[in-house]
Amino acid sequence: MARMTMRHARTVPPVGGGAAGSYRALYRTPAMERIRLITDGVRAEDAKKWLEIASLGRNATLAALDLPVATFNKKVKAGGRLSQAESERVIGFARLVGQVEAMVDEAGGPADFDAREWLAQWLTAPVPALGGARPIDLMGTMEGQGLVSQTLAQIGSGAYA
Repeated sequence: MARMTMRHARTVPPVGGGAAGSYRALYRTPAMERIRLITDGVRAEDAKKWLEIASLGRNATLAALDLPVATFNKKVKAGGRLSQAESERVIGFARLVGQVEAMVDEAGGPADFDAREWLAQWLTAPVPALGGARPIDLMGTMEGQGLVSQTLAQIGSGAYA
């Protein structure tokens, strides 16, 4: 039986402008589609848009995701794609923004809530539920991102209110 390839010319859903829900869309994207995005490699230009959080700064965000700034900038300039591992970390980070957006929506929060800025503040402060660690220091691994996502879900459920 011939092996079917899952590679497609996919890009990350657009961000910015009127696409405030795109992080949420990525958060709700089925796992198989996210796997395809990761396998194909996220376009560096798309990753740049996903990681634009003014109060964190792109360099700090790249460092937290263990992405060398110079390499990332070269990939953006050349129109290249991130490696699978880099893509996975970027998508995982963007999904956290979507998770916060979804939590606020489900709680009936304000329409003008800025999930990126809230997340930036939360990521950089020590969190007792994480043993006093700053969530941003866990962003470089998928295991760390999973723990941060789980902690956000517990906050959303009131477990750490």
